[in-house]
Amino acid sequence: MNQRDLWKMFNLVIILLAILIVPLKANSAFLYKSYTIRYDRGWDILCDPYVVQKNDWVLKLFRQKGEIAHKDFPEFLRIFKRINPHIRDIDRIQPGQYIMIPLRKLRQGAMPGQSTGIVTVPFVTISNIPEPLKRYSGAYEVQKGDCVSILIARKFGAYDSRSYHEGIKLFRLINPDITDLDQIFEGQMINIPDPSIRNQPWYASLFDPSVARKYDSGTDSPALSAIAAAEPPGPDNSADRPKSPLLEAASILKAKLYNKGVYYFPRQGQEDFELDLARMPLLELKDGTRVVFPQDIAGQGPAVEMARSFWNNLKVVSIEPGASVEQTFNSIFESLGINLLNRRLSFSDRGVDVEARGKWIIEEPSATEKTDRKVCISLIDNPGQRTPESITRYLEQHDIVIKDVLTGKGGTNPQPAKNPYRKVKNVVTIDPSNHRDLVNALLKAMDYQYAPNVSITFPYAQIQVKAVTNLVTIRNQSPLLIDFGNFYGDAVAAIEKAGFDILQIKSENSYATIIRKLLDALGLSYSNNPTFWAADRPVAYNTALTVPGFLVAAAGKPKVMLADVPLHDGVIQLLAHQGVKVIMLGIPERYL
Repeated sequence: MNQRDLWKMFNLVIILLAILIVPLKANSAFLYKSYTIRYDRGWDILCDPYVVQKNDWVLKLFRQKGEIAHKDFPEFLRIFKRINPHIRDIDRIQPGQYIMIPLRKLRQGAMPGQSTGIVTVPFVTISNIPEPLKRYSGAYEVQKGDCVSILIARKFGAYDSRSYHEGIKLFRLINPDITDLDQIFEGQMINIPDPSIRNQPWYASLFDPSVARKYDSGTDSPALSAIAAAEPPGPDNSADRPKSPLLEAASILKAKLYNKGVYYFPRQGQEDFELDLARMPLLELKDGTRVVFPQDIAGQGPAVEMARSFWNNLKVVSIEPGASVEQTFNSIFESLGINLLNRRLSFSDRGVDVEARGKWIIEEPSATEKTDRKVCISLIDNPGQRTPESITRYLEQHDIVIKDVLTGKGGTNPQPAKNPYRKVKNVVTIDPSNHRDLVNALLKAMDYQYAPNVSITFPYAQIQVKAVTNLVTIRNQSPLLIDFGNFYGDAVAAIEKAGFDILQIKSENSYATIIRKLLDALGLSYSNNPTFWAADRPVAYNTALTVPGFLVAAAGKPKVMLADVPLHDGVIQLLAHQGVKVIMLGIPERYL
């Protein structure tokens, strides 16, 4: 089976999620497989958790899995390295190592449960559970003194452990004739489950689909816990309270912070020298640079000199007790010689002009290679001023990393509900190439009553003239007629004299001109190429998005953005959060 066939099969599995699953027969069931979602540079990456087996090598695994590898192998390698930082050399993977194999880039909200970090999908449906399970068991003749508990413990682990209970359940499934586990007899043929079944992707769901979520999330996996512990500390966004300035700095610099415990320096013929990390915190950067923060520079002079004798690339930063985040950051950046860039970063994305502003902008720290990515750092007073996650992801796809550092000066105002994965509904796309279709679709999308090809009569030259035109009904206003070139000369004046307002659209009018004429005729206020601010905070440290088109405001109705260009999902979500309905003019070229 080739790569394309494998991916078609995976897509078929995904489709099953969208179908209401009818009740299965008593002996049939779904087996489930769980995939992990990892966040990488603005994208959700669908990953297959995998434990390396004997005789595995990376290229072999790459050939078997993944749309990314199939489309862009170099990009696949880069993603693999970033989401598996514990793999130092991809040519040397060892049996038992826990790795994440990137399969596919996902748009936000593309799969149910995506925001939880774990996606569980039906893997296969079986009509009779014991039959396929017997392929992972061996026949056994009961010997004198045997009992089921001992036989299972030998294969699945100590009595009363989780794996032991799973083994007991498997034993019951593949030996349905044995109703009492305490009654097996010498010479009886039974089936003993093989522990290799635990390597099957659907194994956990034999017990409960929710178990698959639990164990694939890594909460009870020592291997995964070890990997997580090896990664540099990141910000804990689940707690909307200010963190220590040093912890925030560690997150931004991708460094490790040691501020508890004791660091021992060996001394020949003497006791080890103890560095109290609570009194002199230590920051370790990826490039090997170390920074110490003595609380008492005079009293801790010997400790500083001892550290210098062991570490060549050592920086000493003295920060006064109670120093603010701003003072701390300035001291650290100065001591490390970090080049502070212009406070604004800008780019154009298919016509949308984006400008990110921050208190500090630095190049993203990297251990080995120069990076084009920039980190835009801003201080915010309360959680409600955070940049929405949909926009931070969008900016990361353009190599801008947003870091909002909470100072707590503004109290703990509640943060707006986070729902960056919700798929925005009712985004209307209109093809503007046909004038009649454009007007029809636009009025309907803006909730106006529009009736094309209606008959009207009006007096002209002392006779009643009957004509066919297009009618817009506007509350508390005269009806608006829209003419596409059927009326000429005095007829227009006669229609207006009869009490109708008339808008004439000519064949040579551009769709932008038509929209302006229509908005003016409807009496709507609008602005050209409006600018939206991503967060509820001062513009000096905010992100601005200027969208080509018209922002329309009508009394009693939500604002409407008539966008001239295709918009990224993150931009659409931002507008929706601000109560703006989006109508896109043209066929959108959406990100895959």
